[in-house]
Amino acid sequence: MSLDSRGLSRSTTLFSSHGLLPLSLQKVQSFTTGARKPGEGTLCDFSQQDDVKTNEKSGWSGRRKVKKLDVRPVHVETNDEAVEVNRLGRVYKKIIHFSILTRYVVYILPVALLIAIPFIYFAAFRPTDLFVNTGVRVHLFWAWIEITWLSFWGTKLLSKTIPQLFVTLCGVVSSGTRKYAAILRAVETQLNLVSWALISLATFTTFMHPALSNQLHQKHWISVVKNLLGASVVASLLYLGEKMFVQLISINYHRRSFDIRIKDNKHFIRLLSYLYEASRTLFPTNCPEFIQEDSIINNSLKNKLSKASESRSGSATPMRIVGEIGKIGGKMTSAFGNIATEITGKQSYAHQSAHYVVCEALKKVDASEALAKRLWMSFVEEDHEALYSDDIREVLGAARYEIAEECFAVLDEDSNGDVSLEEMIMKVVDIGRERKAIAASMRDVGQALRVLDQVLTTILLVIVILTFVAFQHTTFITTLATAGTTLLSLSFVFAATTQEFLGSCIFLFVKHPYDVGDRCDISNTTLVVERISLLFTVFKRIDTMRMVQIPNMVLNTLWIENTSRSKAMKEQIEIFISFDTPLEDIETLRSLMERFVRHPENSRDFQPEVIMETISVNSMDKLSLKIEIRHKSNWHNENVRAARRSKFMCALVTAIRQVPIYGPGGDGDALGGPKNPRYTVSVTDEWAANAVKESSEAKKSKRLIPLSTESKENSADQTQQKSALDSQLSEEPIKNLSRNNISADIQVSEESNETPETTLREDYQRLENIESLRQGLLKRQSTRGRRRVGEVIPSALQQVSTSTTFNPISAPNVVARQNFDLEKQVGLNSQCPR
Repeated sequence: MSLDSRGLSRSTTLFSSHGLLPLSLQKVQSFTTGARKPGEGTLCDFSQQDDVKTNEKSGWSGRRKVKKLDVRPVHVETNDEAVEVNRLGRVYKKIIHFSILTRYVVYILPVALLIAIPFIYFAAFRPTDLFVNTGVRVHLFWAWIEITWLSFWGTKLLSKTIPQLFVTLCGVVSSGTRKYAAILRAVETQLNLVSWALISLATFTTFMHPALSNQLHQKHWISVVKNLLGASVVASLLYLGEKMFVQLISINYHRRSFDIRIKDNKHFIRLLSYLYEASRTLFPTNCPEFIQEDSIINNSLKNKLSKASESRSGSATPMRIVGEIGKIGGKMTSAFGNIATEITGKQSYAHQSAHYVVCEALKKVDASEALAKRLWMSFVEEDHEALYSDDIREVLGAARYEIAEECFAVLDEDSNGDVSLEEMIMKVVDIGRERKAIAASMRDVGQALRVLDQVLTTILLVIVILTFVAFQHTTFITTLATAGTTLLSLSFVFAATTQEFLGSCIFLFVKHPYDVGDRCDISNTTLVVERISLLFTVFKRIDTMRMVQIPNMVLNTLWIENTSRSKAMKEQIEIFISFDTPLEDIETLRSLMERFVRHPENSRDFQPEVIMETISVNSMDKLSLKIEIRHKSNWHNENVRAARRSKFMCALVTAIRQVPIYGPGGDGDALGGPKNPRYTVSVTDEWAANAVKESSEAKKSKRLIPLSTESKENSADQTQQKSALDSQLSEEPIKNLSRNNISADIQVSEESNETPETTLREDYQRLENIESLRQGLLKRQSTRGRRRVGEVIPSALQQVSTSTTFNPISAPNVVARQNFDLEKQVGLNSQCPR
């Protein structure tokens, strides 16, 4: 942000005096000290009854007495000569603009009197006369015309009072229903049409009845008119329903999306108006202290003031006065503002009011920066570099203590107790940017609503035409059913378009994921919303600044992360460090980073906590370290986000080098390099054996749980027993025996005329049986029983068990030892040693 040419760079301190590391990261303006002298305040309160009124059109009016200006209208037809109406024309204008009743009387009475003349004449003198071939008396027809004319204006007045009646009656039940009064105000015309159509149909049916005209049968034209009026009632009801539907979407959308934002923005502008009026009281406009800032602020008013001056007569201004138009034009338009204020009670032309100046300055970035700089320097004392709440209270006075606290709370977003010039500029620029974003978003949404209204109106027009035709021709229903079937069979033609239209409407008006100016992350791409339409949205990429147009139907299926709507955000940074890094070094790194974020110059940007977590050891070759920092704001502003993140990353790199903490592989040089050469030596066998033994003992000594000697001996005995058993049951003796048997069997088979194939098949079958038996014996070794040989139940107890149930708890010592060995009888004891 370029404020003036008096900028000097100031270094940012990373840590405290213990290991300070100066790091030049930000640029701070040199002239960042206040211009207000100590103790200087508003000596006399600037006369403001309620300060700045809540109404956005209110502001400060001048106190200079003005002369009456010549504001007579000028017409091109009279060669720029002033033309004014005569006395009768002035009386007519006064009657028209006096009230709505007088205006309606002027509109209604002349036509009503003209219609009443034939009605009164035929009703009084010729009551039995009929229109030719109509079967309706003349005075009844003119009576219906008179009622139709008066009912149109009567229903118009009634439609204007319906919203107020709705608020009065429904507000008793629930205050939340009052918001629907806005819908009734928006559909006054449609309510008027419905009421008028109903009254016209009812009166026509009454006055055109054959009995009133002494007719036996009703004429055909009366039926036709009845059908037209009935179709008009249906069409007006459909039109009313369509408009109420669109207005309901609009009101709910604006209430949900813009109501809070608009109120907050108006509130911020009102507070800035307080501060600007106090600043002008201390330092008048174009004073030597703020000549540069006031020049930039006044330049923002030139275009509008020049347009206002050109609209008046005698606007041919010499070129030498154009440079002073910001000063002279402001005073002239302020005169108009005073006159308008006296007449209407609103300061609609108060160009010198604080509210108007602030609103105009917020339209441009340079004017917003100048306004912020003027406010900050006029409140901050001399030789001070920060704005405190005491400064605002001192300037505004004790009578405005609450306003001063509210102003400081709005400016001090990070809640650190002071406001720097950079924070002040950023806040004022953000207020202006938010104001423009709200206006752009409302414009785009209004355009989308108009498109939706046009589409629905087109569909409604087709339905209304079909309704009028159906009322006139009863057989048209059958034709309509046939046409509907044909149209339904062709629905595949416009099915995709209808789906996209309805999906876009739901996405935009119901889901509403973003507004104009919001920063969003879509599919890992950072975008800024530039324009919103009914079927598509235009974005601008942050990385390439390209414009991207995406259909809303596609966006409906994607994850949208809205950064602008988020509050304070956090960031996680993952780094890989050496596996040999001591835990004390990691803790030292965390303390250094906490010291950095808690430094007064950095506490405006970051929360005071830094979380450091070791998330993985990977393959024990490196450590994964996650560092989490918390920002005090979101990342809506890309420049601020990049500057803060760069500042933190530079501090992190500096701290890692200071500890130090090395990357994967440690701090050793590469093997074979100039700092770590590779060479070989020859050693004796005895020295090598001792080195291996010493290395093994060193590894054993580092174990947390040393290995037990007994467990080693037991494992060795088990290994010897297993090897002995394997030797006894090895496959070699069996294979040798099998080969001898096979050769012998072959000789026998030759003598007994047997084929070798049969003999080999039988021998291989025996080998498979022997192998299965050997595997079973090996498995049996690990699953042997626990009962001793000869332990059986006594015979006497077996006899008792036939009559009673055996209870081992009642007879614990019933086991007798006998010389009974089942395995010895089977013959397996010799083959399977215990």
